[in-house]
Amino acid sequence: MERREELAHAANGSQEVSQEAQPSLQEEVERLKVALEEEKRKVSEKEQLISEYLNDLKRVKADFDNFRKREMLYRQQFVKSANRDLILKILPVLDDFEKALLEGQKNEVNAAFLQGVELIYRKLLSVLEKEGVQPIETKNQKFDPKYHEAVATVSLPEREDFEIIEEVRRGYLYHDEVLRPAQVKVNRIPQDKMA
Repeated sequence: MERREELAHAANGSQEVSQEAQPSLQEEVERLKVALEEEKRKVSEKEQLISEYLNDLKRVKADFDNFRKREMLYRQQFVKSANRDLILKILPVLDDFEKALLEGQKNEVNAAFLQGVELIYRKLLSVLEKEGVQPIETKNQKFDPKYHEAVATVSLPEREDFEIIEEVRRGYLYHDEVLRPAQVKVNRIPQDKMA
């Protein structure tokens, strides 16, 4: 009999404890929900921050790539400009070689000496060609003010109008840009004689 009373008392006690513990469990759930929301907010903020850093990093990388390209282009332009100035100073030497070879052929200078001078001239021309220098073509060409400078005109009815008759001084291109225009004599046919 006593045992039954004890069991009943224990059951009543556990119900009381359970009823007392229930509000604290709900509070714990609410507390965990709040903590979970707080953690979600923190994660969202971190993700936003990561996204901003990532965008900043992409912008910095793009800026650096652009800077590197500009710097490389600047260096290429600088080298090209420096070479251009040097080559312009060398062109009169080439002119003198051509004149010397021409005069040597006219005056029947020693053939071995003439070949030696021509060899040096060809070597110098080859070095310049490797640097991007090319002579401007004038043979059988029509006058083009972009590449030629007319220093004289002649009137030869048997030749075409604006045909280049003679190259007075050789012109050169440097990387497809005119370094020095070719000086030429140009044929002009008067309007009244044109067919």
